[in-house]
Amino acid sequence: MNRNCDSREPISRTPPGGGVIIYRFPGALPPAKFRRTSGAKNVSSSRFGIHVDFPNQRTFTPTSSLLTILLLLFLPSAFASDSVRTLAGSAQMSAYLDGPGANARFADPVGLALDSAGNVFIADSANHCLRQLTPAGNVTTFAGRPGDFGSDDGGTGFARFDTPSALAVARDGTLFISDTGNNTIRRRDPNGTVTTFAGFAGTPGSTNGVGSVARFNAPLGLALAGNSDLFVADSGNHAIRRITSDGNVTTFAGGLEQWGAADGKGEQARFNGPVGLVFDKVGNLLVADSFNHAIRKIAPDGTVTTLAGRLGEDGFADGRAADARFGAPAELAFDPNGNLFITDGWYDTLRKITPDGTVSTVAGLVGNEGSADGSYGGARFFNPYGLVATPTGSLIVSDTYNELIREVITPFTLSAKRTANSPTVIRWESIAGRTYRVLVRDSLSAPWQPLGTDLKAIGATAESTDSATIAMRFYQVDRLD
Repeated sequence: MNRNCDSREPISRTPPGGGVIIYRFPGALPPAKFRRTSGAKNVSSSRFGIHVDFPNQRTFTPTSSLLTILLLLFLPSAFASDSVRTLAGSAQMSAYLDGPGANARFADPVGLALDSAGNVFIADSANHCLRQLTPAGNVTTFAGRPGDFGSDDGGTGFARFDTPSALAVARDGTLFISDTGNNTIRRRDPNGTVTTFAGFAGTPGSTNGVGSVARFNAPLGLALAGNSDLFVADSGNHAIRRITSDGNVTTFAGGLEQWGAADGKGEQARFNGPVGLVFDKVGNLLVADSFNHAIRKIAPDGTVTTLAGRLGEDGFADGRAADARFGAPAELAFDPNGNLFITDGWYDTLRKITPDGTVSTVAGLVGNEGSADGSYGGARFFNPYGLVATPTGSLIVSDTYNELIREVITPFTLSAKRTANSPTVIRWESIAGRTYRVLVRDSLSAPWQPLGTDLKAIGATAESTDSATIAMRFYQVDRLD
């Protein structure tokens, strides 16, 4: 499916309990049909996880966060697990309420941001306000008035928003907001004062310029560069814009008001409804090109290439980057090891691209929307949108149609290898500074026993060695912090 996501043709839906909510988000419309293909071989999924067979070798690479490995001498097998839990909200209860965890209520939460203290900021779009989820699990409102849309600047209690959709936090605590319905970029200073940083409320357009001279059309994703320039996915204009610290707006990539599907440099490239933005460690800007169904990469010099997916071809397929297919990718986030995560709202899943370009699905099941927490593939989403990675490697997701904020403990890659009459070497993808424990047992009924002492990872890979050479052993790798 190839669709021009011009935001001047908004998407609407009827939420539980009645009423119509207008969406301007390209990722907010599930598909009429679901398709799933797979390039993986010898992999079968089940309600218990993923079973991988290696009949001709003794090396295997499952993925897991709470992982148990059954290692047989001639036929190794593995079970993979993600782990999802709800942090705040109640499934499909669209409302407004501050309070702890499950008592809180949201109305289509979308963009997320995380500050250095661990607070999660939430763009509560249909409530037209900004919320905060503390590390202790308490939800409060810190800007805007619930249900009262507008464009007023001012301090806490006075500022108004219209369908805020994306957030970005600067090092000094300044919060930038894509105020999508107002077609503006707002700024909230650390003292709580909200001002309009760029654009003019109620006036969509595509003009470059300083401050209120500039115009946007349904701005969505935001990303801050190392030099404090703010990049904007100007979705309705199908372009990526840049705002300097003094408020000067220019076009970084894409042709203003010219949607299409083409790689190239700067304004020669074409996008179709870009949504999420994130920078990698070397300064490349990654773009969720939602209605081109692809992930794009913009080099610091403005050269645009396609990182994963095929431009203009939607679908659902894991595998090599060029073979992978996406529905409507929304927000993006990198974990500490350089893995790129994507919310694929059309297919109610969370996807992952490793540094070597392999695409996989880490949570959710295509064609099976729902709100269940769980592990071993049991969790379900309903149009996930916002995404942010924590320093510990977990992900926070705004599960938009479920009206929830969820936490995902993502699978980490692990391999176990044994050669004849040699110890088993267990290696796993780790996060530097985190502590891991390897447990072992000889049968399903035996108690787990530590395999050596707890290990604090010093890099992106950790390993442990088991000198036992018996025919069958079970291993479990737990992350302790």
